[in-house]
Amino acid sequence: MFRQIKVQEHQQDFLRILWRPSPEEDIVSYRLKTVTYGTKPAPYLATRCLLQLAHEGKNKYPLATPVIENSTYMDDILSGADDITTAKEMQRQLIGLMKEGCFHLYKWSANSEELLKDVPTENKEFLFNENEELVKTLGLSWRPREDTFMYQMNLQEVPVTITKRTVLSFISKLYDFYF
Repeated sequence: MFRQIKVQEHQQDFLRILWRPSPEEDIVSYRLKTVTYGTKPAPYLATRCLLQLAHEGKNKYPLATPVIENSTYMDDILSGADDITTAKEMQRQLIGLMKEGCFHLYKWSANSEELLKDVPTENKEFLFNENEELVKTLGLSWRPREDTFMYQMNLQEVPVTITKRTVLSFISKLYDFYF
């Protein structure tokens, strides 16, 4: 995702790497032209680009915009709809909106084969085979056939005295995928 986001030309001088193929050769400075994974601002820039894309497409893609704004974590989009018709329209709008930003959606999963029938096989995460049971994302496991979520917790031995501190410590160890 990061490599899809072009940095404005006047900002590219601030993103440089030094490289030399071998110790005998001179060091060469390269300007990076796209957001680079691993740099401090990369997660913010990627998220901000998606929000800007949603803002610019809110009139043309009214179903996709709230999904990008509220149901996206980095490059994972987790959303749903009450019926297949709405879900298909949301899917169409998401594909269109993301394509306008030069982002292509992969790893599609759904609890309905009908929703995935137009998605190329290489872009599907769940294929409705007998062998496939789970789709894992953001610390959750989802069973599309049953449409149920699961998560795993390793419970530790409870201390004899329970205090506010021990309760808060325990709660802070839970994986909260929304925040």
